[in-house]
Amino acid sequence: MRIDKFFCMAAVGGILAMAGAVFALFWGDILDAIIVKEKVLTPTSRAFKLWRRPQVPIQWSITLFNWTNAEAFLARKAAKPTFSEVGPFRYSETLEKVDARFNTKNSTISYRRRSFFNPDDLLDEVLLTRRVTNLNVVALTAANRGKSEGYGIERGISFALYNLEQKVLVTQQAGELLFDGYREPMIGEMLEVLGATPQYGQDVEDRFGWFRAVNGSKKFHGFFNMNTGKEDASRYGLIRQWNYRDRAAFGRGRCGLYDGFAGELFPTKIRHDQALRMFMMELCRAVSFEFDREEEVHGVLGYRFVANEQTMDDVCFEDKEFLPRGVINVTDCKDGAPLFASYPHFFAADERYAAEMEGMHPDGERHQSFVTIEPKTGTVLRSSIRLQINALLQRYSGVALYQDAPRSYVPLLWYSKSFDLPQEEAIKLRSLLDVSQLGYLGGFAVAGLGLVVTLLAIGLRCAVRRTHKKARLNAGGQQRPTSNGDTRGDYEFVQNEQNKDKDRIKL
Repeated sequence: MRIDKFFCMAAVGGILAMAGAVFALFWGDILDAIIVKEKVLTPTSRAFKLWRRPQVPIQWSITLFNWTNAEAFLARKAAKPTFSEVGPFRYSETLEKVDARFNTKNSTISYRRRSFFNPDDLLDEVLLTRRVTNLNVVALTAANRGKSEGYGIERGISFALYNLEQKVLVTQQAGELLFDGYREPMIGEMLEVLGATPQYGQDVEDRFGWFRAVNGSKKFHGFFNMNTGKEDASRYGLIRQWNYRDRAAFGRGRCGLYDGFAGELFPTKIRHDQALRMFMMELCRAVSFEFDREEEVHGVLGYRFVANEQTMDDVCFEDKEFLPRGVINVTDCKDGAPLFASYPHFFAADERYAAEMEGMHPDGERHQSFVTIEPKTGTVLRSSIRLQINALLQRYSGVALYQDAPRSYVPLLWYSKSFDLPQEEAIKLRSLLDVSQLGYLGGFAVAGLGLVVTLLAIGLRCAVRRTHKKARLNAGGQQRPTSNGDTRGDYEFVQNEQNKDKDRIKL
């Protein structure tokens, strides 16, 4: 019975060891399946409610460029244009998703975005009244659109610019350039002559402001179609279509595809050896972010991905002219406005851009875009997207206003939109990660306990067997004493006596 008990004990220990080892080995997949199930967007899921109306607003910081020697440069009395920063102007953006519709056939969700901007409590009202001088973007857009429409339209644009007394430059209050807008009659004239649709801050009220059309509009951002992660968890949060297209009309190859993450949702199991593709509506394309380093945010370790020199290369798109590294031509996706995107102060761009003007001071800490993600859960810990909008001033032979214009890239403004996971959410995330670690430790602890029980059972069984054997040997020695230490003494003694009797008979 004792041997049976030890055998049962060893069997139980073996089962515990195997179960613990299997649990530890597959715990990561078990936890990932649980997290994935919680993250999937469904009409009734908590993740959908949080995504539809995020609780944490996006923090915006906008800086305008004031062209301090504009008149002298246009008159060719200054060798380089000189710019100074005005700002920053800080706002918080509250997002909501509207017109959301689930598509069960391909596990996607279609939606629009609506943004509401509110000034920061510390925003200096006096700063908003500061007068800023820079290019007249509406007039420049009209001239650029006219050039592509033919000589007749171009001359009509030229006449309209003259008739409305348009200038190459405008000087307006900062608040008007941002959200308030200022009256610009050339917008209506351009719409009539070109048949153009309002785009990038222009609206039917004949007012222009860089962010005027963004605030409160559900149409400005366009129409999105995104994977919900229900069928393929690895494509969770990946943009499938934007404005009913899966690629840019002006792009070529895979580079023109919109297959990037929307920036709010990421799948689990983020890898640092793979680039992170992100769709940026401002650029009308998806760009790659490369792994930079591990970074701790509120006690949570994450992977920091950054936009580097290759991100702003324009090699994927057909441009009419060569662009040095670091600037992307977004004219085609901004309704003909000759706009070019870069990092602020031409950070990580070809040195020629900053060398051709005064006032640019690129700094990676202030001007590089990045996103830090907790890799196991795909939670965004911290991010900051930083972009600069530039315009190309050049000669338009058919437009009198620009017949003598010098060629130059002109920085108009730069902004950063940043997110930081709140401390209380970071605590919840740390608790989840602690559970993950406890799962591994618990599995290995059970495996270790099972191994100890098994070894203990084997050891006890061996000890008991040795004890029993020794006891039997001792008992046998007391009943049959040996002769001269020979264990077979009794037998030999009997045989010897019999042999002696036989010898006596023979005599």
